[in-house]
Amino acid sequence: MLKAVVIALIACFVCNQQPFIETVYDQQKNLTTVRLPSKKLSGPKDRYHSLSFSIDYSYPGETPTPPERVNFELTSIVKARRLNPDLYVVFIVDGKPGHFSSNRSAIRNPAPGRPWIGEQMVFLIPREEFVKLAAAEKLAIKMGGVTFEFSEELRDSVRSFAEGISR
Repeated sequence: MLKAVVIALIACFVCNQQPFIETVYDQQKNLTTVRLPSKKLSGPKDRYHSLSFSIDYSYPGETPTPPERVNFELTSIVKARRLNPDLYVVFIVDGKPGHFSSNRSAIRNPAPGRPWIGEQMVFLIPREEFVKLAAAEKLAIKMGGVTFEFSEELRDSVRSFAEGISR
């Protein structure tokens, strides 16, 4: 299994056309996890130093099973010492706002030597909603008053991930 993952990683690195999607089976937990590794959505913008995202879902065993929900993870580094406890995050899909439940946690010292704080937010998105989000012509995330738009390349990586769910 490890050999197959390494070969897939090398092949994707060489072709650099399709986003690499990891599939890892944990024999002890009898659980397969499918993940689109972290991608940078934005560099410095307003009060944010950076914003990245990753996507994943899991299923029992080794036989692919469509998930009920997809985890959409945002990781930010905030140019501040404290997080905004009232931060409202909105997914904007083709101009229409949408909100999903999330789990939030702080990341201490995300940028060594800077007095900043990081935050990890995991949004639980129902499969049907995620497929709609992935098919969007325009996709953005609004965090408070700051909007981060997905480039065409990033939208394509989200689409490729969604296509794997549909198969």
